[in-house]
Amino acid sequence: MNISDIQDCLRSLFRIRQQRSLPPPGPKPAFGATIVNQQIKIQLFLPIDYEQWDWLTGHGWRTMDMRENRRRYFRVPRNAVQRMLSASKEEREHIHQRVISYRYPRSRLE
Repeated sequence: MNISDIQDCLRSLFRIRQQRSLPPPGPKPAFGATIVNQQIKIQLFLPIDYEQWDWLTGHGWRTMDMRENRRRYFRVPRNAVQRMLSASKEEREHIHQRVISYRYPRSRLE
């Protein structure tokens, strides 16, 4: 067990974890990029336009470099992402709410 594992256990034991603030929105992500919101992640297999990216950042989605990230996220199914991004603005809100509030099974935790 190394030092960072011990520190991680102590933070959990004494409940001294701090909520991270939301980073500023970055540029529009490229095709295949991963975006996250709370404990949910989406991989963008569809190209998105600037209007869609502005809408996503307005709802708290941010790009994340997954190579150095040790957190575990629930992956949203590809067909749900496709439905959300191709829907009209009114339907998009409804689908987004369902994606956020859905109880993902532990098997989807990555």
